[in-house]
Amino acid sequence: MITGYYCTNIFSEQAKELIEFYSQILEIPFIKTDDDDSNGVYLGFIENAPTLCIWDCKKCNVQPTGHQSFVFQTKTLDLIMECLKKKGLLLSEAIRYDWGTYEVRLSDIDGNEIVIVEFA
Repeated sequence: MITGYYCTNIFSEQAKELIEFYSQILEIPFIKTDDDDSNGVYLGFIENAPTLCIWDCKKCNVQPTGHQSFVFQTKTLDLIMECLKKKGLLLSEAIRYDWGTYEVRLSDIDGNEIVIVEFA
């Protein structure tokens, strides 16, 4: 029986750069590592909650993960967009949807989609 959701693994050919993107640019906190600073690095917001785990596919001898879509939330989307633009990131136009979300999209260096959502 499944008892919980642990993490999303991302196998990348640019693991170190991807870790920097998520930890330095998006400012997602470091939780722990299973190997070193470029392999098996867990990023998230709460210990013992689901995380992103980034692996170096060359070290693991596996193919890169296909593109994913990651959704993060914020209370201040306009402020987050301003900060990300200052860091040189290309963002989509922010859209307010009828169902109550205000969203912007961008891509990480592996081409994964990142959606940042403010709930109304």
